[in-house]
Amino acid sequence: MASGINIYSFKAQALFIGSSVCAFCGAFLTHSYMFTGMPVFALDYSILPIAASAIGGIGTLAGSLVGALILVPLSEYLREFSTLRIVFYGLILVICVVALPEGIFHYASRKYTQIERWVKVE
Repeated sequence: MASGINIYSFKAQALFIGSSVCAFCGAFLTHSYMFTGMPVFALDYSILPIAASAIGGIGTLAGSLVGALILVPLSEYLREFSTLRIVFYGLILVICVVALPEGIFHYASRKYTQIERWVKVE
């Protein structure tokens, strides 16, 4: 604001762009399922993006991608346990948040840079 830029206009534009993308994704989801209703918006579908970001690492696209690559197959594996799947999601989420607060991606990249610096001493 001190430099003469109307930040409220930029905030409104960002909100409009984000809402437009969400509306397009919702329309695409409805078109691909050929159905819309409560089963489409189940609790595990609501939890999955947030849990993937928290487990993989918030702040990077790669972190969320790593979290999704872990949670989606895990979700299909836990489908056998029906309602206990949400409990397992919660346990995995709590363990990852307590043990790896930055996420798996940040932990792996930090370990990679530590290994990269190793030199053979003769």
